[in-house]
Amino acid sequence: MTSSPVPGDPVRLLVVDDSPSIRAVIRAMVEGDAGIRIVGEAETGGEAVEMARTLRPGVILMDVQMPEMDGIEATGRIMASEAVPSIAFSAYTREEGAKASIEMLAAGALDVMAKPDLGEAGAANECSRALRKKIRSASRVAVVRHLRRSVPMVRGRGEPADPSDRTRFEVVGVGASTGGPTALRDLFSALPADFPMPILVVQHITMGFTAGFVEWLRQHTPLDVRVANKEDRAVPGSILLAPEGRQLEALPGGAVRATSRKARGVHLPSADTLFSSLASAYGRKCIGILLTGMGADGAAGLLDIRRAGGFTVAQDEETCVVFGMPREAVRLGAVNRSMAPASMADLLLRMAGRSARREGGGRA
Repeated sequence: MTSSPVPGDPVRLLVVDDSPSIRAVIRAMVEGDAGIRIVGEAETGGEAVEMARTLRPGVILMDVQMPEMDGIEATGRIMASEAVPSIAFSAYTREEGAKASIEMLAAGALDVMAKPDLGEAGAANECSRALRKKIRSASRVAVVRHLRRSVPMVRGRGEPADPSDRTRFEVVGVGASTGGPTALRDLFSALPADFPMPILVVQHITMGFTAGFVEWLRQHTPLDVRVANKEDRAVPGSILLAPEGRQLEALPGGAVRATSRKARGVHLPSADTLFSSLASAYGRKCIGILLTGMGADGAAGLLDIRRAGGFTVAQDEETCVVFGMPREAVRLGAVNRSMAPASMADLLLRMAGRSARREGGGRA
């Protein structure tokens, strides 16, 4: 268990990488920043696990692929014991390397960042600014979960316990940020290949890792997962993810577009933009789901869905890595139900006019 940082004290950083030259680059990136202090360097995942226990760092910057014990295994072990906020630092942004980075997020890392191409002019300075920002953000996240009472369900007057009794839903929208890969995996792995509604997803993720995230997610769901095209269609049994640097918007009749519209707030893509477009295009026939993440993206858009008569779900506090986005949605009165992602699949099946029991072979 890590202690909360004292305001004004530098962030205690543990650097983990098997390459001495990369560790030297990281030192150069953060030296001179009074807000960050490197308290240790490890060459292997095993060393990182031990140093996380003895040095009590505030943040760990962890290489993904290392000999003996990789960053995925080390992060999992650290999260099970010391629960230190960590950032995956990867040299790979495509295919197998990117999928490994996503596995590290699923193991508990808060964020992922690509190592700089030192042969590219200005790359080191740009990476240094981004890295220091990510380290500070990670240091403010309490990753230790405490047992709390469930977030109360928020219902409108006269709203039925099972909305499928009155509405034929046509589409699902999902927004997620920090901790999202694991939550999305838990949700989508329990849905069948013939799930009768399309699913549109905004997941905040570092540029360059979306393709790897899609490949990783395909391993955990029978649904058809892909990045949305500029002009696309939402069809049953599919999951469309927002492309990097573009908003994902729903249009009437199943049309979808990925636009270069400016960011709503600080996010591009934005869950608020997706949810608001669903409310406008589908009204009471859409479902909005807001998962774990820092900040407030998605809360206002989820409220738009509820006001349009659609149904809204937020991840509960107990299972969130960060309860920021769902908390803001609850505060706004935008949430019909709060629950764990693993429970959302059964709810979606019921709302689609089916049940998980029926999918298991029961009589229709």
